[in-house]
Amino acid sequence: MLAADPYAGARTEFLAARQALRDGQTARFELLAARLHDYPLYLYLRYDLLNARLATASAAEIRSFLAEAADSPLAERLRQDRLRQLARRQQWPEFIDLYEPATADVELRCQYLRATQRTPPSADWLDSVTDLWRVGHAQPNACDPVFQALSASPRMTTELLWQRIRLAMDENTLSLAAFLAKSLPESERAWATLWRTVHERPSTAPTQPALQTDGPQAREILADAARRWARSDAEAAYRWWTSVQNHYAFSADQQVQTERAIALQAAYKRLPVAHRWLAAVPESARDESVRGWQARSALLYRDWPALVAAIDAMPANESKEGEWRYWWAQAQIALGNGAAAQPVLQTLATERSYHGFLAADALHLNYSLKHRPIAATDAELATLQQQHPALLRAGELLRAQLVYDARREWTFGTRDLTPRDLERAALLAYRWNWHDRAIFTAGKSGHLDDLELRFPVLHAQEVTRVTTPLQIDPAWVMGVMRQESAFIVDVRSAAGALGLMQLMPGTGADMARLLKLPKPDSADLLQANTNIRLGSQYLKQTLDSLGNKVLATAAYNAGPGRVRRWLPNAQPLPTPLWVDTIPFSETRGYVRNVLAFATIYDARLQRPITPLHARMPANIAPRGTP
Repeated sequence: MLAADPYAGARTEFLAARQALRDGQTARFELLAARLHDYPLYLYLRYDLLNARLATASAAEIRSFLAEAADSPLAERLRQDRLRQLARRQQWPEFIDLYEPATADVELRCQYLRATQRTPPSADWLDSVTDLWRVGHAQPNACDPVFQALSASPRMTTELLWQRIRLAMDENTLSLAAFLAKSLPESERAWATLWRTVHERPSTAPTQPALQTDGPQAREILADAARRWARSDAEAAYRWWTSVQNHYAFSADQQVQTERAIALQAAYKRLPVAHRWLAAVPESARDESVRGWQARSALLYRDWPALVAAIDAMPANESKEGEWRYWWAQAQIALGNGAAAQPVLQTLATERSYHGFLAADALHLNYSLKHRPIAATDAELATLQQQHPALLRAGELLRAQLVYDARREWTFGTRDLTPRDLERAALLAYRWNWHDRAIFTAGKSGHLDDLELRFPVLHAQEVTRVTTPLQIDPAWVMGVMRQESAFIVDVRSAAGALGLMQLMPGTGADMARLLKLPKPDSADLLQANTNIRLGSQYLKQTLDSLGNKVLATAAYNAGPGRVRRWLPNAQPLPTPLWVDTIPFSETRGYVRNVLAFATIYDARLQRPITPLHARMPANIAPRGTP
């Protein structure tokens, strides 16, 4: 085995040194740091000291550290800290010397342009500013000075303003579009105002007097209105679009993109006409989304010949996906070509995936749950850390409970590893009980068969304790956790979801109230046991409300309201068919993964394997069914 903890004493002194620096005890810091030159995290002490006196550090000191820390994320952190300080002080010569375009964010790019601004501005400089300005969203305040220079130059034209307004409308940032419209000539501002009005209420487009006459602005607004209208009523949008398109000189691209958008919205809404509309989309606009939804529309209405044709027309990299192999085989069976389907299903049944499990169910075969552990010797793992010091530092930071820094080092250290070294790194993280990095790194390596590493049995005692009185499947809860967070206890999503089961604070509060518990704050929801208890309660509530695990799983991701809207209108749908025609690609993948992961966790928890057909109802009942 790897040495358990060779740096325990040094780590204690390292943490004490950092605390001394924070407390202003410079002499104690220097005394402790002097004893840690050979410690893997000594570089962090150098960074801490230099960053603490960044205001007085010389350019030579900064350059020296950047060279010393070149194989660490600390170099770029210090560079960016220094650059922002130099920008605040407007010390542009040193800023230009230190600037690194490959790693600069938008704020630093704008500050670099400010540093290199000349009077009059060069064409190349204006090109660079224009590239940053011509986006559909607001940019950092640091960009304002160079944007003002662009606005004052001959480069700023009415057409350039319209280009950015179009991008803002595409991104639905109407406040930016309104701001930009103020700079338009007075004669054109009314068009921008009208566009925002119609964008928000697209069904009003047919009655707008200014849109009754052909013109470039009218065409732009009408095409956008048709695409937006289709989101709420694709058939009405299609009828209106076909009634007006021959009366306006729409460009070929406007016609194609509008018809593509309407056809996709029809498919999302499961309209019978969607397959025909998608089939009419020209080849130039047929991407993976169009091809996939053409197949799903055929599947939804069990038009087996059309489904086979749609899958056969896909490029090989798409048609080889498990989803399409499974449904191609099912279509062949429905058409009486079972002999053609058999080998496809047999091959698919050897794969450990949602569609692989469905194929195994169809053939009455056992699931492929072979465990093939990653193999590496202790010597190989030690060599890996010697060759890639960032991994050694990551492990030390993890032991020091500096998890965010540890993740940065791990990401830095694994970015250029070979697949074989990624396997070794995954095993190293697993040995350190750093399960999320082990999962992610194994996935990146392509070695997907180490089930113990990729599906660790974590928090199982708490899951069992919580799920037993709720009478819900513990493997299902484990599958949700594995999908939601990969067992990162402190994870926070961009949307604000927290912890192992990615609970929104409002949902956590609702579940706590139901259980007569105090209202949890964010820190509470980042506690594993609290998160599991409240998340499992929400799963139970959703299961009771919607009636089966498939709908409850979809609702956990997309919300119960959306799932109810996705229910069949009249006739029941076979559950596998319903899953594979969920409108949101994220939710489709989520449901498939959770159901497959729950099956794998049956095995990992040493429980009897529940086959997918037993985990799912045979059919999804229509909307309004009791």
